[in-house]
Amino acid sequence: MSNLLPNNTPLRVAVVSIGRSGTSLIARILDEVLAVDFGNESDHIPRNHNNPDGYFENAEFLAFNDRALQAADGLVLSPPPLDYMHKLAPTTRAQLVTEAASLLEKFAANHRTFGWKDPRLSFTLPIWHAACPTLIPIIAFRKPISVLSSIAAQLDRPMASITGLWLAYYQRVFAYTDGMPRYVLSFDDLLATPEPVVLGLAQHLRIEVDVNRVKRQLAQIVKPQQSRHSSAHISPDSPTVLDGTTMALFDYLRDSTKGGGQPEAKILQKLLAVAD
Repeated sequence: MSNLLPNNTPLRVAVVSIGRSGTSLIARILDEVLAVDFGNESDHIPRNHNNPDGYFENAEFLAFNDRALQAADGLVLSPPPLDYMHKLAPTTRAQLVTEAASLLEKFAANHRTFGWKDPRLSFTLPIWHAACPTLIPIIAFRKPISVLSSIAAQLDRPMASITGLWLAYYQRVFAYTDGMPRYVLSFDDLLATPEPVVLGLAQHLRIEVDVNRVKRQLAQIVKPQQSRHSSAHISPDSPTVLDGTTMALFDYLRDSTKGGGQPEAKILQKLLAVAD
């Protein structure tokens, strides 16, 4: 990371992952512990019983992502084609990039650091990257069965109807972030050992921190026993086995990020060389 961005470049961070992967907690840590500004809470979608600590999602960014997905023939549960950017009409593509740049100008221009999150970024990231070439993606992952079971419960639908969703998201996430200064972290590791995970993230972002302060703050923020921070909720209709590619990718991400390591691009490309 140290050779990728000049010291005077404003820090722009996007949390890019499928929903139910701990991204709200990660955004909160970025905002409150690492001083990456996620903007005013009044600009965010409101807290609710599913997430009383807040989503840290800018409402205008979310609305834009919905419009961009519609233009790309996709939805949150129906990923657009992997190469949709090449299929968009040039005028449509340029308009979307201009609008994303305008949103960043509106909300981030006066901030030395700025972050944003939304599961839709997993699909719309190419637009944001075109608008902000120095963007740094933070990619969180969590056990696929925990994610899918949580989404199914939230939507009140059988998990069997969305079993391919986890893989579809990360196929796009890793394709769209290839060559970018991305950082991959395990939500399960964050819950188990928050301090080294957060310090590794801070190092990647070149943010100097007081280790003792970070430790104290994390003790107040990360609560593994809370249901919304737990990976233990599995729906009764959960399949006992997910497809081989999903599990191979998860196993590799889990193993390669232990101890602050990062997955290798060539291995990710090989694992994800599947039909769109």
